[in-house]
Amino acid sequence: MVFYGTKASDLKNGQLINVDCPTCETNSSFNYSVFGKYAHIYWIPIFPFKKITITECNSCKKTFELKELPESIQTKLQREKEKNPVKFPIWMFSGLFVIAALVGFGVYKSNETEKNEAQYIKSPKVGDVYSIKLSDAHFTSARVDKVTKDSVYITDNDYETDKSTGIDDIDVAKNYTTEKETLSYKDIQDAYKKEKIFAITRN
Repeated sequence: MVFYGTKASDLKNGQLINVDCPTCETNSSFNYSVFGKYAHIYWIPIFPFKKITITECNSCKKTFELKELPESIQTKLQREKEKNPVKFPIWMFSGLFVIAALVGFGVYKSNETEKNEAQYIKSPKVGDVYSIKLSDAHFTSARVDKVTKDSVYITDNDYETDKSTGIDDIDVAKNYTTEKETLSYKDIQDAYKKEKIFAITRN
């Protein structure tokens, strides 16, 4: 379950003087507050998307949204904002920074995995596990049991899975029992290039 929603935070407070309240018709002052609305996931701010201005007459205490005010007060408030612009604080974008960091870390790890696998396929070791694509909906694994100067001895997994992500579920010692193969270094490197071997796990 993903918890998400929107919240608002007070960005700025100020006061307008010498304005006529449309409700009590008194020449008074108005307090105003500018709120920033932002989206959040698990209460982590992701991005801001709207500013809301609320005003209050100091005489009758009536509150107004910006669109409810007479044009003269809106103009005065706009001039006030232009003199002191209200900006969204950096923390309201913190979720985007977290997402960017996670994406960057994922790309880094993916690149590191590719580099490692390129080395593993050239220098097999006993215990390496190859994730193998049999067809679009059939996947299995094979375990390296012995390595010589020119050959790699593997035992195929007795089980298959219909998802590439399901390899971990069938990669247990008791599933490697009978089907054995002897392959040359070139055989396994060709299988890796053709993505028949699509991942290599080395403990």
